[in-house]
Formats: sequence, C-alpha cells, structure tokens
Amino acid sequence: MPFVRTQFPGLSIVGTIGCIDLGTLSDGWKARVEDNIKFPYGLVDDAFLNIYERGSPVSAQDDYRLVPKPYAFKTVNGELAPWRLRARPYDLPEQSPVHAANVYAVAGSGDSDMWTEFLQRSKPITLDVNTHSRVDFSVDCHSTAFTRWKLAAQEPTSVTLRITYSEGYEYEKEGREYPWFRTKGDRLDSVHGKIIGPYDEVTLEVGPEAVVYEPFWFRTFRLIRLEVVVASGPVQLVLFEATQTNYALGVKASWQEPQGEYSDRIWDISVRTLRNCMYDGYSDCPFYEQLQYAGDGRSVCLFHYLLSGDDRLARQAILSFASSVTAEGLTQSRHPSHITQVIAGFSLYWCLMVSDHMLYFNDIQLVRSLLPRIDGVLEFFQSHVDDLGLVSGISPDIWQYVDWVDGWHATDNHPDKGVPTAGRVTNRHTFFSMLYAFTLRQMSTLLQQVGRIGLVAEYEARADAVVAAIRKHCYDGHFFTDAAAVDVAKLPPTTPTLYSQHCQVFAVLCGAVQGAEAARLLGDAFAPDSKLGKCSYVMLFYAFRAFALAGPAFYRSMFSRALAPWRRMVDKNLTTWEEDDVRERSDCHAWGSVPIYEFAVEVAGVRPVAPGWSKIEFDPKPDLAEGDEVNAKVALGRDNVATVSWKKGDGVVLLKLARPTEVLTRVVDGGWQSHGVVSEVAAAV
Repeated sequence: MPFVRTQFPGLSIVGTIGCIDLGTLSDGWKARVEDNIKFPYGLVDDAFLNIYERGSPVSAQDDYRLVPKPYAFKTVNGELAPWRLRARPYDLPEQSPVHAANVYAVAGSGDSDMWTEFLQRSKPITLDVNTHSRVDFSVDCHSTAFTRWKLAAQEPTSVTLRITYSEGYEYEKEGREYPWFRTKGDRLDSVHGKIIGPYDEVTLEVGPEAVVYEPFWFRTFRLIRLEVVVASGPVQLVLFEATQTNYALGVKASWQEPQGEYSDRIWDISVRTLRNCMYDGYSDCPFYEQLQYAGDGRSVCLFHYLLSGDDRLARQAILSFASSVTAEGLTQSRHPSHITQVIAGFSLYWCLMVSDHMLYFNDIQLVRSLLPRIDGVLEFFQSHVDDLGLVSGISPDIWQYVDWVDGWHATDNHPDKGVPTAGRVTNRHTFFSMLYAFTLRQMSTLLQQVGRIGLVAEYEARADAVVAAIRKHCYDGHFFTDAAAVDVAKLPPTTPTLYSQHCQVFAVLCGAVQGAEAARLLGDAFAPDSKLGKCSYVMLFYAFRAFALAGPAFYRSMFSRALAPWRRMVDKNLTTWEEDDVRERSDCHAWGSVPIYEFAVEVAGVRPVAPGWSKIEFDPKPDLAEGDEVNAKVALGRDNVATVSWKKGDGVVLLKLARPTEVLTRVVDGGWQSHGVVSEVAAAV
C-alpha cells in the first residue's frame, strides 16, 4: 500500500550515501519529465489500481533540464505540513525469487523447450525479424512480484512487448460480467481455459546495449502471457526475473501432518494467501484493489497474530481506520483510500479488531485512546434502533453489504450487491441487529479489561434489548429470518432468499440461541440439502465460531463438512484462496485463510482467555486431524510459542510453552482444570 496521496506532488528523500545525509541536501538536484509511459484510466480490468503501463520508455539521458525546489512548509501556529513523517513501524518488505514453472503455449519464434530454457535457466532466446511471438507460462505459485525483462540486439530495432497477467486459466461464459463475475475451474487447465487479464504494452528501442523493462509497481500473477513483436532486426531475450515482495511476515507457527492428504497443503496455501495480501497494509486483494478493508482485516489480523505473534501491521490498520471516522461516527470501510466508501457493518468489525488486539496483546493504552470512537460507532447503530427494537433505516448511500451470496445481486431498484434481499424494501436487515448486539457484548468485555466500567451495564442492557427484539420479531420457531416477520409477510413469493446461514450463525454469536437449540439451528442451516443463503469463506470464519459455541461435539461434527470448500480449492490447483465461489473474481483474498485459526485454536486447541495470552485454554481435538501424527506450533504474542504434538495411540496431547503461562484444560464434565503457571501440559484424549 503506497504512501498516502496528497494534493502536493513531490519526492521525499530519506537515506544516506556514505556519510552524506541525502535528506539535508536542497541544492544540486536535477530532474526531467518522463512522459513516455502512461498509466491509463478506465481500463475494464484495472478499475482500482491504474498501474498497467502503455508507451515507449526511453533510456535515461543527460536531458535533466528541470531544477526541483524544496517545499517551504513550516509547522507554525499549528498549520501542519501535508507529510507528517514518522519512523516506519515495521520492517521493509521482504523479497524472494519467483521461478517459472511450465510453458503451456508457444507461437512464433522458438519452441517450448527453448522458451523453457530461457524462463527457467536464463538461456537467451532469439526472436526472428518481423515476427509476432507468444508464450504462456506459469510460475510455481501465485505471486506478488516485481518483473524485469532484459533484451538486446546486434542492430538497432524496435520491439513491442505485451505482457498479460492472470491468476489462472478461466472459462468464458455468456452472461458473466467481466471482470466482476467469472467462471473458473482448474487454474492450470490450459486446454479449455483462457488467459484473460490486464496487461502492460510498451515499445522499446533495442540495440547492442541491453535494454531493461521493469514496470513501476509489482504485478500479481500465477500465469503470464508474453507477446513480442519484432520489427527490422532479430532480438535476443536475455533475461526474465520476478522478485516476490510482501510484508516481512516472520512466521513462527507451523503445521506438520505427514499422513494428511490435505492438511499440510491447506496450511501452506493459507500462509501464502496471507503473505500475498500484506504489504504496507493488509491488502485485499493484490490483483485488483490493494486496499485495506476493516471487514476483511478483523479476521486477517487474527490469522496474522497466530502465525507471527506480530501486531505491527495490525496496529497500523486499527489506527488508520480510527483516523477515517466520518461525520456519522462510522469508520470508512477501507483506508487509506482516495475515494470514501462506508460499509455499515465494517465499523463494527473494526471495533472487534480492537477487542481482539486487547486479548492478544494487552495494550490498555491503545484501547483507551480508541474508546470514544468505538462508542461513536455503537451510538450510530443505537440511533437506528426502531420501534420494533431492531436496527433499520440506515442511509441508502451506506452499503449494507453482508456477504457474496448467490441471489443477493444488484437490481434496478437496489443497485448494491451482497445485501440480503428480504430486508431491501423496508431497509431492515436482521443481520445488522445481530452484529450490533454481538459487538456490544464484546465491547462490554473490553471495557472491563481496561478498567472503564462506566458503560458496561448500558452496553449489556442494549444488547439484551436488541436480542429480545430479534427473538420476538425475526424468529419463526425454526430459523431466524433475514428481515422482521412483518416485513417478510409482505414480500412476493419470488423473493430469492428469506433465510440465510448468516443470520443463524449470528443468532448464536449474539446469544439469541444457546446450547442444544443452537446446535439444532446450525445443524439444519448447514445441512447438505439446505436452501438457505450460504456463507462464503469470510463468513465461514464466523460459522466456525458459532459451531464452537454450540459445543465441542457439535464443532467436531461440522468440521470436515465446513472445511470442504478449501479441499475443493486445492483440487482446482489454487495456490492461494479465492475471494468467494459466487463471483470467482479474485484468486487471492486473505479472509480465506480461515484454516490457520481452525487448525491453531480448535484442532491444536490453544486459545487465549485473558489479555496478552496471560491465561490460555488447552482443548485439543486430535480426532479432527487427517493423519496419525501432528506437530504444530502457534505464536502466543510477541515472545511465546506453543508447541503441540501427538501420535495416535499415545492417549495424550503434549503442550510445550517457550515461556511459562497459566494453562486450563477441559475436564470430562465440561468444566476447566487449572494447572497453574507451567511450561508443559499433557492433556488426556
């Protein structure tokens, strides 16, 4: 995520050469205008980034006629400069080489073997005069990488490169709205699939002195189509390099299950997906948007904590959203962004990000500084509680997105996608009442953790009142409806969905149902023949949380079925998790890295129950593993790691901690036994 845009163009210089501090040099700089490369707007497959290049780059010359001048900003009388630079809070992005894998199609000069030698072993390939050559190739895995092409020719000639980037082969299907709705299967199906995507197109003047073309910004790809048009003389492609770049993740956690058919691959893909969606911020998704969203970020932060015990990027996200609060009291849905967007529920997910951070890192000062804005978010929703006691009447210019669900499409009367259909006419959606009540309860706990108990009773009373209204007006005795019963009764029978898995999940999370009733509700909602609107990957994270609240036995009964979408993605040759299976737009969305949480917290069984991991519950579920042996590690904050291991037949699961911590284990009657502050515990299974 690049430096935030301002109305002032310029270049910030920081660093040293030898003993010279470049930042102090105001004289001697020269510049020239590079207007041979354009970044066009309005491209159908580049609606967000505007990074794909067109033009004819030229080699640097001595034509530096412009003399740049430093801005004369002064911090006087509280007038702040547009750049309030601070020390970078985390490391520079890490880099690693990306390797070409397979050549799929070749046309023009060279054969498949020659292109393979060039791409994999940097053996130069010669392209003949007046030819149009093309090669399609893959890399080892989905990558976010800077690319570099090197060319040379014995005699000066003109060469046009067109480089198309794709996350995988896809199928053209009539009626699909490219690029928002796609049809994909096996991502390496070169026989039936097509490469469709944005591209760079540049014309280079090539001669004996090698010319290098490197796009300004990194590219996201699994597949590349290179097309080369050679004019008056043969050209030699000398080198292709791709350098993966991403936030320095510093993974401490691991999952090793030697006999597992899918588990190790699911873990590795989850880590890679997270890595490819992290740069200077959480970045969903790298191919299209590279924007930091609060709804995505809440679960992604948790995955990051469990992998690395690192909160630096999360603190950036939390504070960035805090600084984005609008006049209504809501955070922007994505930030930083030069276009303001507000998604109603995402402000509540931001509140949950703050409470999660408290549980994992115990930063009381950070939380206290954010409480006024959290209260403002909650007050916005309270101000929209209607006569039925439900949240309704949110302004139509605020997107009431819930999830990508088949049937929740845009219509002529309702242009917003991802919004439950049942509540569109009356603008009253059960989901937001449930999410509001759930967040109120979490914020009540947060206030107690930081010693600000003045609003605890009020938050609990608000939550109780909303939950009572939900049960009264939105529960038909079997399922919770997506809108109040009085609204549902007025809907035509052709309404796509009146019920969703989402409202059953959040009914459990907000406390509208508990125990056996919760298990029955969720079991019916997620039955194989269920007709309810289905949770996509991001919402399956919350579904897993509801399964856990319904009890360990119920969670066990649902685990394999709920994990099936990830196994299907493995079978489709994805190396990162797709955004959803409704639109199939993006093949890399970090909200899909849900298995990190399920493996670490539920299967390995390591869960924080007091701020800063000062107390943990250890409740492993080895029966959910595919194989007979598992060795796992989980990051417990910045300076502690849990190692969990078991072998089938041992009868125990062993927990070892790098630093002693208070540990609780589940006993037969469902209660918890304290082992005190220990470094090792063996849990009977």
